[in-house]
Amino acid sequence: MRLSEEYFIGVDGGGTKTVCVIGDSSGRIISKVVGKGSNIKSTKPEKVRIQILELLDTLLKQSGIQKEQVSSIYIGTAGGDREEDKRTWINWMSIYFQSHPCRIQITNDAVPALVSGSFSLNGLVVIAGTGSIAYLVQDEGARTTRSGGWGYLFGDEGSGYHIGNEALRYVTKYIDKHGNFSQDEPLTQAVLRHFKLQNSSEIITAVYDHDNPRTAIASLAKPVIELAEQKYGPANDIVQHAIMSLVELLSTILEREQEAKKMPIVLSGGLFLNDMFCASFVEAMRKFDNELYVPSLPPVIGSYINALFSVGIPLTPKLKREVIESWKHL
Repeated sequence: MRLSEEYFIGVDGGGTKTVCVIGDSSGRIISKVVGKGSNIKSTKPEKVRIQILELLDTLLKQSGIQKEQVSSIYIGTAGGDREEDKRTWINWMSIYFQSHPCRIQITNDAVPALVSGSFSLNGLVVIAGTGSIAYLVQDEGARTTRSGGWGYLFGDEGSGYHIGNEALRYVTKYIDKHGNFSQDEPLTQAVLRHFKLQNSSEIITAVYDHDNPRTAIASLAKPVIELAEQKYGPANDIVQHAIMSLVELLSTILEREQEAKKMPIVLSGGLFLNDMFCASFVEAMRKFDNELYVPSLPPVIGSYINALFSVGIPLTPKLKREVIESWKHL
């Protein structure tokens, strides 16, 4: 029988933000904190280390729980399935929890995203947030297959970064062709408004001098999608291209893995929270028989559940209800 003073931490480390929660063995979520992104391929590792340790300190202080009472921490982060990145994270956590035994698990951020929707370690997930990836998990997490997730320099197809980057390419080419008159063009106007700029010559400074150019570019996805909702052709073309890129990521896995054709697909990430984007993606996936759904719980809850799984706590109906209710009232 587990002691009531045993606690579990779940972390969802995205490209734009990091969310941490702590809860007990009954499924009760006690506290939550949110901080900046924690992708060590787009933010300097030392900066990420400082940020994540500060978040954990804040989480424990806010919940009134001692570090020694934490039995398990589960971190889902971009690149968490790459051995070199995993070693970095394990080293940070081992030092942080060095005063007592604490089970530490690091995985790709797609795994908790899957669990938050399916409540199991079997299924498909596609993430469309700052970055993108399609991920298949089988045999209770023992086998994984990925498509995409190569990062913003030569990947992240269908992501917020992809949409923002395509929008900037369109705008700069339009400016080159039409000169100052281009500022009357809707997509150019949207970019200038988003970055609070007076004229197009300021775009380079706004992006290149930003603390995190990747997230700055990804943030353009929102105004681009809004223009696509208004049926503005160039914006709609960019969004539809992003959607088909995500379909291609999933198609790659479905063609490789026969078992995947029978599995549900969890849609995760900020882009899927937009009704038009999500509906267009569902329509584009009609040729496949997989059931598609957007989870009602965020990926960080999947991390917390995985922290429970890691020490052998099963997901009973009672525990599931407690997770849902406590999160709702947090």
